[in-house]
Amino acid sequence: MAEEEKPEPKQAVVLIHGIGEQVPMDTLRGFVEAVWVTDSSLRWSNKPAQALSKPDAISGNFELRRLTTADNRDKKRTDFFEFYWAHLMEGTTLSHVGAWAKVLVLRWPWRVPRQLRGIWYLIIALFLLAVIAGLNHVFKFVPISLWVIKVGSFAWFIFNSLLIGFLIKYAGDAARYLHVAPPNIEIRRRIREAGIQLLEKLHSSPRYDRIIVVGHSLGSVIGYDILTHLWVRYHNAHVMAASRNPTTYTELDKLENMVRESLTGSLDIKTYQTIQSAYLTELQSQGNKWKVTDFVTLGSPLAHASVLLARDERNFVRKEEEREFPACPPVLEDRTVKKLKLKTFSFEKDGVWVPHHAAVFAPTRWTNLYFPCHWTFWGDLIGGPVAPMFGQGVKDVAVKTNLRLGLFSHTLYWSFPKNWKERTGTPLWIQQLRNAVRILQNNEGGRVSHLKK
Repeated sequence: MAEEEKPEPKQAVVLIHGIGEQVPMDTLRGFVEAVWVTDSSLRWSNKPAQALSKPDAISGNFELRRLTTADNRDKKRTDFFEFYWAHLMEGTTLSHVGAWAKVLVLRWPWRVPRQLRGIWYLIIALFLLAVIAGLNHVFKFVPISLWVIKVGSFAWFIFNSLLIGFLIKYAGDAARYLHVAPPNIEIRRRIREAGIQLLEKLHSSPRYDRIIVVGHSLGSVIGYDILTHLWVRYHNAHVMAASRNPTTYTELDKLENMVRESLTGSLDIKTYQTIQSAYLTELQSQGNKWKVTDFVTLGSPLAHASVLLARDERNFVRKEEEREFPACPPVLEDRTVKKLKLKTFSFEKDGVWVPHHAAVFAPTRWTNLYFPCHWTFWGDLIGGPVAPMFGQGVKDVAVKTNLRLGLFSHTLYWSFPKNWKERTGTPLWIQQLRNAVRILQNNEGGRVSHLKK
């Protein structure tokens, strides 16, 4: 009997949603509509695009499905998955939000990122007005004008009747995940572990040879953490499996040379990402099982990492240099190679050169989309450029939309105008999203041919 022919490997896209009471699959369906269903350039036939809903045996969540496509022009299928974590965020109260807000607000204004200073001043002003109005109401001794009392009372009413519910439902998610405090540790661990398990299953499945991780809003921070910790597992396995078999390092050489040159100059992001793709192929040829080719962030709070992940910018930079926070490109270390002093992010183990435990963005490309913020409310207050904090290897892409007149754009990265038709042209922000996700894999890379150093 003839041996059954194995199906061609597929690629997997994992979307990580942001804050709020998310409905399973709602975010994923809108995202797939933008990057696949409405993009006729991906299809090799004139057949209408489809994304069929099929059982999801990977996540283990019965509320989720995988959306699978037909072959694209590369004759490759794509499975879209949603990493749904909202149900793991339990028991949030106003005290959790208050504890986080205290850490964020109680700082000098020059330690607040410029983009956030407008909202910071507004919060401080409303709080002071509410306090003054409250004191005057209780003690009747503060000689203030009537309008101050009214504004303060109104601020207090808004806070009690409207903002508390909003803060718990939305800011509560960010407070629980981003505030490193004892009540939040277990929730942070559960979310990260669930995400790691999902990606590990995709890595171990022979059905997939490529993985793209996309994170929106807080989901981008979760994605960054998941990749950080998952890479360590594959890095450790690679180190343990290192052997003395002759191995070539052409792309690693190119990548490290380019990073060294960027220390005293700029980094050409297109060339860097091309070499990253080639280096992943090289790394896999050496036995590393890593499959994540791209990390895409949308409206990412990582733009404000100096406030959200550390005490201040100096503290963040120190942790990055200590390899606690992976940078892009990876942090270089001083090494002696054949009596030559070099800066590298790889080290030798049993004759094999392997990237260090914080070098996840050596083989993985990082593209960040954001709507520039103007006057606090125009654009995306939460997102912003990430490269200033994480390195020149991040491809920051500023996009613009006229939806809602550009107001509060944080949730519009895959939204179309009403009554949009493909023949009218693809909105620029949607096209930039498609370019970042790269459903059609670049034909970059190649095998290696000479020994390292």
